[in-house]
Amino acid sequence: MPPATPTRPFWTLNKIYWLLYILPLSAWFAMDGTQMFFVDTDARHPERVWFKLGVYLLIVNFITMLVFREDKKRAERGDWRVSEKTLVYLITLGALPGALLAMRMYAHKTAKWGLQLRFFFWAVLEVVFTFALLPHTFSYANDARWGICLFSLFWWNLHVAAGIVNYLKSRPKERAKYLLTLAGAAAACLGVVLGGIYLRETLTGKQSDVETYVRVGVLCAGALLVVFNEVTLSVKKIRGKLPGWDPAPPAGAHA
Repeated sequence: MPPATPTRPFWTLNKIYWLLYILPLSAWFAMDGTQMFFVDTDARHPERVWFKLGVYLLIVNFITMLVFREDKKRAERGDWRVSEKTLVYLITLGALPGALLAMRMYAHKTAKWGLQLRFFFWAVLEVVFTFALLPHTFSYANDARWGICLFSLFWWNLHVAAGIVNYLKSRPKERAKYLLTLAGAAAACLGVVLGGIYLRETLTGKQSDVETYVRVGVLCAGALLVVFNEVTLSVKKIRGKLPGWDPAPPAGAHA
């Protein structure tokens, strides 16, 4: 029997995005230039990066187990559900172990092999992205931090943009305008990043390495695209209406 008053889940995609991505990772990167939390000696003591990475992963995996637990209870009472897109996004934040453990503990999603394959697909792709495509730093822990930050940012923008395009498929002119504006924003960001690095090289006389170009470029582009897509969702009033987005209504309910 469905609940008398259906409620939306506490853990939604946007909430996880802000609480598990923007706040902790932004704080971590901001501390790189300060004297806080041992960060000024990370390069000389890589074990401290392992400690911080471990704390972050423990938090993410613990919250992932809470998300699975909430979704299991909601499935049993026929309430609004946590979308599968939210669960996949947690994997890009490094929560595959917590997801697999929660699936067994709560006997939840164990029969959905397609979803489990998506979990492993994105987890493997993230590892390849981190250790094969990104320039290496002073420790594997720091490489993992960069990989989680950049890959999850890539995942977020890719799926928001795909959702907007899919939502506008019946309005080809608006869809074309969005794609052209998106391409223009990406090109403008690239120009700003390259110009900023060139200006820095000119003023300091120091040559930037490939690592700087890759990381600064991806971070700036990702940040700009987040703002661009968030503004698009608000202006077009389609927030929460993207296909397959969050949350998922119970059977027979209207989103």
